[in-house]
Amino acid sequence: MSSYAIPLKKLLALSVVLALAGSLSACDSFVSNVDQPKDAAGDEQFNDPAEAEYLITGVRAQWADSHAGVTTLADGLSDEFRFGINGDATFPTFAQLDAGIVAEDNNSITNALADLQEYRYLADDLLRRLEESNGFDPDAASASASAAEIRFAANVHGANARYYLATYFGDPDDPRRGGATVDTSAFIPSPELYQRAEDKYANALAQAEAMDDALRQRRVQSVRARNALYAGTHDFEDAGGLQGTAALEAAAEHARDGLQEGESWQVRHDLNTVNDYHNQAGVGRLQLAVQDGREAQLATRSPDPSQSYRVADENTGELVARSHVETVANNPQELRRLPLTVINSRGATLGGFGALPENLTDLGINREDFSAVSDAWQADGEANSLPTSVGDFEEGDTIIEWGQGRWEERTDMPFISWQEHFLVRAELELRGYDAGSETALELVNTVRKSYDLSTLSSVDLNRLAIERDRTLFATGNRLPDQRRMDAVKWHLKDQVNGETTAQWLPLTRAETDPNPNF
Repeated sequence: MSSYAIPLKKLLALSVVLALAGSLSACDSFVSNVDQPKDAAGDEQFNDPAEAEYLITGVRAQWADSHAGVTTLADGLSDEFRFGINGDATFPTFAQLDAGIVAEDNNSITNALADLQEYRYLADDLLRRLEESNGFDPDAASASASAAEIRFAANVHGANARYYLATYFGDPDDPRRGGATVDTSAFIPSPELYQRAEDKYANALAQAEAMDDALRQRRVQSVRARNALYAGTHDFEDAGGLQGTAALEAAAEHARDGLQEGESWQVRHDLNTVNDYHNQAGVGRLQLAVQDGREAQLATRSPDPSQSYRVADENTGELVARSHVETVANNPQELRRLPLTVINSRGATLGGFGALPENLTDLGINREDFSAVSDAWQADGEANSLPTSVGDFEEGDTIIEWGQGRWEERTDMPFISWQEHFLVRAELELRGYDAGSETALELVNTVRKSYDLSTLSSVDLNRLAIERDRTLFATGNRLPDQRRMDAVKWHLKDQVNGETTAQWLPLTRAETDPNPNF
């Protein structure tokens, strides 16, 4: 939650406790010598250097709570997903995302933003504890982490949080303007947030160098490169901050020292910090289905996604949004990058195709049977009968849409993978910037080879956009790509009933109302 909301809630809780204490003052004649709660800790206790590693672990856990919560919603606003038409897709907040007409009290965004702002606050607070005179003494014998380890964690996670704010959130009064608030600040445009992320990444790199940790250095340089690439390729209306040619030059410089083949930086999930794709766009619950590019598959509710989408062909109902299902039907090998699940009219997952995560492999169906299932599916907005000759399908089993099969509730997600970093480098090369010794084509083919896909003979920005779309499926990257790459079309109408459709997740009233400077 936002840092100003945290103390506010604490104060409210304290006032309730004090009120109860006053009303129960006579109880001291019955109960005396009550011990202090064993599970309560004052803020000052965490200035003990022995608590440093505990606090760093807490920041990482909050990161896991934040990452997929933000990227799932971003995929819902982009043409990666659409609002489900199965019986389990009931939350209007997700329909708002699909339509691009987002209410100021959208609680799905409120919750994701609260988790993200709490992540940022915890990272910033960790640095404060180190730098205040009465804070950590990392040289104390009891210290559980070194000064460099604390500074690295505080800076790199503070940078990550600002990267998310810059990339995904926007002005509720201008749905085409990116940015956010920090604490009780005025609105900070995306270019300035990207610059603040860059500054913190630079500080984190210095700590990784001090620790002589080469992998951490490469991870930082990779996310710095992506941060600067996104800053340099958006057409911002706000001046200042990190953007334009300077950002792209910085991106290329950082990218040359980034991840190597086989490396990644993972966001760790478990049953305490579950991957939100599972319960919002997956086997747990399918509010968001994989984009199938057909008008008949769009939901009709308020707000009405079917009124927001651009239609490419009125005769066939083909949308401007591309279809992942069609991609796989034309090239089943793409299931290695685009694993899909079969969803019935009740929202249940009946099976899956492709590179399913470990905990979903029991749902796996042979890739050779994909065409039989996709042929049975008519993309007409109705539930279609499944062939009983495939997998474990029985008489009466139906398919109405498709889900993503990449993430389950315990599946770790890459914050950045070497494949994504190679595609960042390839894009910079195609834009005329030196991002390393390999050519754009060599970089793209190395990524394709990791999925056992055939090599390409040439690549341009149009083809690169396709490679990014498939390689980075269900990772939150489609939304910024739609905004910043000429090769990727925006799928929604500019306006619906006089209201401009959103291209950023707008800050909600829960974030702006308590802020006197917004």
